[in-house]
This record gives sequence, C-alpha cells and structure tokens, in this order.
Amino acid sequence: MARLNKLLNCTFIIAPLAAAISYSSASFAQEPLDEVRANLTEYMPSLQIDSLRETPAQGLYELVSQGQIAYVTEDGRYIIAGDLIDVQTRQNLTAQVQNKQRQAIVASIPDEQKIIYPAVGEKKYEILVLTDPSCPFCEKLHQELPALNKAGVEVQYLLIPRQGPGSPAFIESSKVMCSDDQKKLIDIAMKRQSIDGEACMDDMISQNMQLARELGMNGTPHTILPDGTPLPGFRPADEMLAAIEQTAK
Repeated sequence: MARLNKLLNCTFIIAPLAAAISYSSASFAQEPLDEVRANLTEYMPSLQIDSLRETPAQGLYELVSQGQIAYVTEDGRYIIAGDLIDVQTRQNLTAQVQNKQRQAIVASIPDEQKIIYPAVGEKKYEILVLTDPSCPFCEKLHQELPALNKAGVEVQYLLIPRQGPGSPAFIESSKVMCSDDQKKLIDIAMKRQSIDGEACMDDMISQNMQLARELGMNGTPHTILPDGTPLPGFRPADEMLAAIEQTAK
C-alpha cells in the first residue's frame, strides 16, 4: 500500500480516473505496450513513465515511475501495487527489478563519496554498507570488517546520519569525509569519542541521505549485497558472507 500511495500521489486524481476511462483507443491497431502507454498518458497526464514492459502474467504490464514499481492492466483502468510472484519457480519478480534498481544506484556512487576497505588478497565480492557513527550496531559491524576483508569482501561505507542535518552524527560524518585520514576518524567516531577537524562535507552527507532513501534504507546498518539484495541490520561476518555467497549462486 505504501508503494501505491507513493505512485498515486497528489499529482493524480483517482476517482475521476475510473469514471473517465473510455475504450476508444482500443479501436486503433496498436501494439499492446503502445496501447497501455497511450491509455496511461491519456488518463494520467502527470504520470512519469520511466519504463513499461510486459510481464510473464498475461495482460499485466510492469510500470516503473520515479523508482516505484506497480502493475497495470492493458486497458489502463487498473493499477496494482504489490509483489508479483511466480508461484511455480518461487521467484519474486518485483524484488528482482528492485535489486537491479539498487545495483544501478550503487554503481553511480563515486568512490570519493565512500570509505573503502579493500579485500585482502583476491577480491571476490563488493558490498555497500550504509552506516552511522552514532549507531551501536554499526559499531558491531565495523568490528567485523577485518574478517570480511580477509574472506575477499571489499566493504564500501556510505555515511548516513539517521538523525539528519545538524545532528552530532551529521557533523561527525562531515568531519570524517573531510579528513585526510577517514578510516582513523571513523574508528574514533564508532567508539563514541569526539573527533577534531572541519565539517566541510555537509553537501556530500546530504547527498548520502538522499541515496539512502532511494536504496530503501529504514535503519542502520543497511547493507546492499552484490546482486542488489538489501540486508538490513547487524550480521556477524560469517552470516554476512553466507548471505553474499547465497545471492551469488
């Protein structure tokens, strides 16, 4: 329901939509996707259509609008929010699309916006960890980094102060990213010790917070696995490695 509320926000007028539907466009010899797009555009002129494609379910089309996923019938009359699941294969088709979206977002983040802990020896995997220096479970995960690195996992940190701009964690995050020795300062900050330095990266930390929203973070730590699967909360290194290897199969 939350996804539908985001998609069908104040830019749409829902009640008149159902009443206004006519099927005149069906008389034209259009390809199914063209017909769906035409109907949506006619009756929802404010709708931003990022992508529209067929699904394995006959007569149902996947609509992506501003990162939100929903499903629409060919006549444009019904929009469905929720996960599309193939019960035969047990695959969540919606989650697969969401994972690809997250992969694209992660790939777009420049290295200078992250703190990178490289793998020891051969790099087998990369993960992105959304973390907060004021979060106790982030500190616990921080202690697991050597084991992950030793197992061939490169860990990339993105600093996300949950309490927002002006909070102590926001200022600390800005100081860390402004420093020439980011890893030293994040070590100190994770131990709840004060750090010195200039907080000159407020814009970057604000950008990180926007990225966290796009990645669907609802708490820290929040890990994005290599295939885009989200892994919320703390996991010890062995459990995290098992999750990484499972998604890599």
